Amino acid sequence: MNQPIERQQIGYDLAGNPVYAAWPAPYGPSSVAQQATQPLQPIKVHPWGAYIAGGCLGVLALTVLVVAIAFVVLGFAILAAVLALAVVALTICLVVLRSMWRDVKKGR
Repeated sequence: MNQPIERQQIGYDLAGNPVYAAWPAPYGPSSVAQQATQPLQPIKVHPWGAYIAGGCLGVLALTVLVVAIAFVVLGFAILAAVLALAVVALTICLVVLRSMWRDVKKGR
């Protein structure tokens, strides 16, 4: 009455041994593994070209922003150097003018 379940031979491996299909599903209610599987969802199409173009534009915008920030920082550094030079020059002028003013006051 109970005959053994035979698996279907589907081919041979490289050594020449027969290869069999997986065991058939048991009769009766479906197994837990089959109940847990969901039907396949349709494949979503992604616009990869738009993603790559957006990434390239993002890198370009980031590069422009970094260069602009570098120019601003470099500009502030140059401005600070010029300001320091001007302060030193004005200090020297004030010292010389004070000395000259003292000489004029003393009548020399």
